[in-house]
Amino acid sequence: MPEQSFFAELRKRKVVQVAAIYGAVSWGVTEVVVTVTEQLFLPQWISTLAVIGFVVGFPVAMFLAWIFDLTAEGIRRTEVTSRRGTASIALSMLLLVAGTAGLFFLIKPAIQERGPDSDIPILANSIAVLPFDNASRNPNDTYLSAGLSDELRDQLGRVSGLRIAARSSSIAIRGLQGDAMLSAAKLGVAHLVEGSLRRQGNVLRVSVQLVDGASGLTMWTDSFDRGPAEFLSLQQEIMENIVHQLLPGSTEALPAPATRNATANEALLLGRFYEQQVRATEEVDTRLLLKAIGHYRDAVYLDPESALVHSRLAGALLYLGDIDAAEAPIFKALSLDPNLSEVQHTLGLYYFARGLPEAYAAFERAVELDPDNADALEHYAFVRWIQGIDDNVADLYRRALEIDRQSLSRYGSLGQILGNEGKTGKVLELIRRIEQRFEGADAYRLISLLLELTGKVDQAIAWGIRARDLETGNSDHVEWLAELYAEIGDYETARKLQPTPGIGLLFNMRRYDELIDAAEFLVIENPDDIEIRYLLAFAYNTVGQYEAAVRILSSTGLPESVMIFPRTDLEWKGYFTLVNATFGLGELETAQGLAAWYFNDPTHHDNPDWWIETHLACSLAVLGRDVEALDKLEQTLRSPRLAPVYALEDSLCFKKYADDRRYQAVVRHFRARRAELRARLPATLAKFGVSL
Repeated sequence: MPEQSFFAELRKRKVVQVAAIYGAVSWGVTEVVVTVTEQLFLPQWISTLAVIGFVVGFPVAMFLAWIFDLTAEGIRRTEVTSRRGTASIALSMLLLVAGTAGLFFLIKPAIQERGPDSDIPILANSIAVLPFDNASRNPNDTYLSAGLSDELRDQLGRVSGLRIAARSSSIAIRGLQGDAMLSAAKLGVAHLVEGSLRRQGNVLRVSVQLVDGASGLTMWTDSFDRGPAEFLSLQQEIMENIVHQLLPGSTEALPAPATRNATANEALLLGRFYEQQVRATEEVDTRLLLKAIGHYRDAVYLDPESALVHSRLAGALLYLGDIDAAEAPIFKALSLDPNLSEVQHTLGLYYFARGLPEAYAAFERAVELDPDNADALEHYAFVRWIQGIDDNVADLYRRALEIDRQSLSRYGSLGQILGNEGKTGKVLELIRRIEQRFEGADAYRLISLLLELTGKVDQAIAWGIRARDLETGNSDHVEWLAELYAEIGDYETARKLQPTPGIGLLFNMRRYDELIDAAEFLVIENPDDIEIRYLLAFAYNTVGQYEAAVRILSSTGLPESVMIFPRTDLEWKGYFTLVNATFGLGELETAQGLAAWYFNDPTHHDNPDWWIETHLACSLAVLGRDVEALDKLEQTLRSPRLAPVYALEDSLCFKKYADDRRYQAVVRHFRARRAELRARLPATLAKFGVSL
């Protein structure tokens, strides 16, 4: 039989033995090459090339084993011993080629992963400062290694001509240190700064290297032995060496460190170390944040002429929520140096917290001073969007993502904007990128949020279940799932998920009487929670308590807060709740004035999302322009998102259209979409392999 002849030829030619020997040798050599590469900090392409070389050499070795034989008399050509020998040679070569191709397909994803992403270009003078390793393993020295990398990153970020990857992304790839090419590709930079710090008695030994991201080759490396008092001068020396390597011949004055006082720098590093720990968690650790603020105050006392020290104190106070205390240090920083992006950004945060429109100019100035300040870019984009200035907003978010491309939250911010603009295709494309680059409950939850913006609520539920299954103890996932089920009208399942529903779920389930009973107590317990007040006021409107709605909305600063400087979409919800409340009270002049102010602002037009069209329709309804109002309501049919029931059916401004066929058609459309999603959900969950 042919197969018997083929295997007979294999045994005769000792191909199997050669394959086994080749595999063992190549595996052993590869292990040695990988180990040597890592230990000697050699370029990663060396180990990659070794693997590729062995894969390519495999068919060559098999071919030689088939054709030749090693005998006591030397190397001789093997003779074919059967009529089918020639056919066997052809079959064996085909199998070898197929096997080699299979190996290439196995390593292809890893090779592609090492290449830069095509959607984000890598600039020649881009650089990332990776977290320095605390080589002494003493946790008390961690603030020094972390602080050195942070301060170097900030200083290099103030060098004209360099583009610096954001801190959050540099931290996110910590586990890839040692693989320079992959780290650079993931960060989208051309160069990396890596280093370590070790304390030996009173001496700090710092090793640092500048690496070319494309090849993994070290461009510059050095080691320094310094005393603690020389830490500042060491930081400056390292920064200058890096700039010299990347910008040879540059005559521009290099930026100074945040402070030139060694003791103040020590306090600054400690303050920043504790603050970053707080910012890395979802819940604010007030005790730790106050500790950071204490160190910042020490730094201010030791160096009162440092703008950055004052700015960082102000930033920590704003994060704590102490706006009044933040006022003095931020304006002191501004007086010392108004031309620092970090100072202008913190100033913008202060104005934003105050609800003052000057935040817009401050964020804009921060971006002008440092176009690579990812936080400033995102905050500037947000204030443009919340005010309805949507031109270039998505581009600003994209720029922030390019700088901070390993930050999941940046993907979320861009996705929210694209979703709110009704750009479903771009949101789905972004979701695919998230799937490729992130894993875990946070990524799954974000995908769920973005899918909801596209109207694919059944898929959003599936991803929400995946997030819940990974973090079974996280009640936020369950709460989100309950809201999604309520959105498609499955109130029974929503109630099962949350047997004791919060006011958000009560609102989505239209259980307004229960909401009022719960929210009236919550307002007393949480006087600063604006969302509770807005939801309570909406519920008051649905039961005809318009005076109560006006009273509670007025306590939030409406309508002036929106007219002066809106800060959240919740404020817009509150604004239209106030329009409906005054309309219900019969205060027609006030209601129409509020409606006209919104409608006459051109920035609120030309958006397919239900949000804009519904509120424009409500404004027209209050103004008595009924035909135009119904025209606008019909525009909601373009919305990828589901227009919520409360907006269409429970808003007072639309009550007069209850019997209008055009209005009824819009209501039926969204009811039908909800019914379709409920019917499709079981199949979707089965497709994703999840169950509630």
